[in-house]
Formats: sequence, C-alpha cells, structure tokens
Amino acid sequence: MNSKFSFVTFVNFLIYIFILAPLLVVIISSFNPAEYLVFPPKGFTFDWYIKVLSEGEYTQPFWNSLSLALATTAIALPVGTMIAYAIQRYEFKFKNSLQSFFLSPLVIPTLLLGIGLLILYSNLGVDMVFTRLLLAHVVIVIPYVVRTMIAGFTGMDKSIEQAAIILGASPIKTFFLVTLPLARPALLGSAFLSLVVSFDELIIALFLTGPGFNTLPMKIYSDVQFNLSTSLAAISSLIIVGTILIGLIAVFFMRITKK
Repeated sequence: MNSKFSFVTFVNFLIYIFILAPLLVVIISSFNPAEYLVFPPKGFTFDWYIKVLSEGEYTQPFWNSLSLALATTAIALPVGTMIAYAIQRYEFKFKNSLQSFFLSPLVIPTLLLGIGLLILYSNLGVDMVFTRLLLAHVVIVIPYVVRTMIAGFTGMDKSIEQAAIILGASPIKTFFLVTLPLARPALLGSAFLSLVVSFDELIIALFLTGPGFNTLPMKIYSDVQFNLSTSLAAISSLIIVGTILIGLIAVFFMRITKK
C-alpha cells in the first residue's frame, strides 16, 4: 500500500514539475542582466522589472486588459448565474439543447469564433473596439460561469430555500438572500475564471482589435515575434505572480465562506 502510494505521489510530482517548469524558466530568466532572453541567466538583476514598471510600455495595454476583464466579469457573472439557475432548477422543453447551446463556445475553436464575430460585427456596423471585444469576451466567458454555477447549485441543500419560502419569503427574495449566499464559493470561482480567461484572451483580440487599442496579451505576442528581450520575461513573471495571488485570495475567501 505504501509503495503504491509512493509511486502515485512520485508520478503526480513529475506531472507538477512538467506543468510548472515553463513558468519557472520564465521567472528565472527575467532576472538575467542581458538584453536578450537566455536560460540559465548569466547574472541577477531587477533592472527589467524596474524598466517594465517605470517606462510605461506595458502600462496602457495592462489597463486595457484589466478594464476589459472587469467589464466582462460584471456582465458574464450575473447572466451566467441566471442561466445556470434556470437550467439546474427548472424543467422545460429543450432544456438539454439550451444547456448545450450555452456551453458550445467551449468546444468551438476560438479561431473560427473570432472569424465569425469579425464578419458579424462588420455586417452590424459595430466599430468601437472595446465594445467588440467586450461582447466577444462575454460570449467566451459565460460557459465557464454556467458550468461552475450549475455545479454550485447542484451541491446546494434545497431544503434551506424551501424553508425560506414556507416562512413567507418570495422566490426573488429567497434567491438573493438565501440561494446566492449559499452559492458564494461557486460565485467566487466563476468570477476568478472570468477574470483570468478574459484577461489572457489573445486570438479573439487579434481579429477584433483596431488602431489605438492594444491588450497586454497582444503586446506580449508582438514582442515574442519582434522584440524578444528580457523585459518580456519580466512582464510575464508579473502576470504569473498576479494570477497566483488572485487564485490564492479566491481560495482563501471560498474557505472562509464554507466555514
């Protein structure tokens, strides 16, 4: 039993190393004093982090991506939550088809989705870049919210909601004062996924963006092609650390909520 456990632990350890190794290489390379990316680094310096944070080359793309991710989450989270609640709690005709429809962006290649949205927006005359990207990100993010919230509503004790209704609370009041607080861990998980997926989206932005609006993934992608400097590793390391911190904060709040 112990040998089997040790073998499984060893295999899991190798899987973790395989997944995390590229991230560690990027972080370690960001401290290289040379102007070009190299691993292992030839020295140690924080100059590239200072350059990234002070010169502002990545500042505007970062704020563009962050504002887009926050706006996407503000729309996708309530919409996806209502969709998930209707699918999980009610029986109606074409329920399975509706569920498949809202989850379809997960299986449709992003490349095809980007081409389709570009043609649609061109025909509709939607010219504002932020609006085009926001609507596209909402389409991409909603399936993550729907899947997460369906799981959250499924694991919920319905008797608590029934007790609230028996005691005189209206269905709407029960939903906001009882159901949503009980589903808070799923809401936090959905919000985290929405932020991360929207912030990191690249392919859709390549199709729908325009002059004067650049997201951080697009800026990084451009630098990978034409300017492979160590500052690229520095900004990538900041994104990695920021994502980890947001994830840890989300886990912390979910644990507090469960207690």
